[in-house]
Amino acid sequence: MKAYYERYWSRDAPPPIADPLAATRLEILWSLINATRSGSLALLDCGSGHGNLVGELRNRGIDAVGIEISEAAVAYARATHPGATFLCHSLEERPWPVQQRSFDYATSFEVIEHLLRPAELVAGAFEALKPGGYLAITTPYHGTVKNLALALANFERHFDVRGDHIRFFTDRSLRDMVEEAGFVVEKTVHFGRLPLLWAGVFVWARKR
Repeated sequence: MKAYYERYWSRDAPPPIADPLAATRLEILWSLINATRSGSLALLDCGSGHGNLVGELRNRGIDAVGIEISEAAVAYARATHPGATFLCHSLEERPWPVQQRSFDYATSFEVIEHLLRPAELVAGAFEALKPGGYLAITTPYHGTVKNLALALANFERHFDVRGDHIRFFTDRSLRDMVEEAGFVVEKTVHFGRLPLLWAGVFVWARKR
């Protein structure tokens, strides 16, 4: 897995760098943070890639830290966002190299669909968060209408066994996994494209 993501993040233009929905995810996240924030805040970005989200949140006054499996991505992030902390570690291997119960928020945008053991990401975030802390996860949307459209028109390409995505979540399956880890899902937001054919889903959950 680590070797795969070293190659992934060493490509000239990996998909996350030009993601047209990155601004939408940030807008949703920022509105939810603003509705719950109080005083100084610490955030852990789980699967931080090239560090763009960490850098943007630090510019907005959040003490953001990134954790990422790829040494190539971490090296780029450290060079691009000097002063920010980026840790090189697999999200599927616990314990993570962070202090438990030390973060107010944890984010993981477009990461969980890449993991063989996605429940480890949710469990690691739960351990890292303070009681009452919030987890924000996004992943490609898969609802009934969209799944039917994919089955009719684009199945082989979308579910390509050689593709980067190895997990495909419905709203229910993602909610169930998050709640089984000890979270309460407070908000689910669909975004991108058209209603019922959404591009992504944003889950906002509070640690009990």
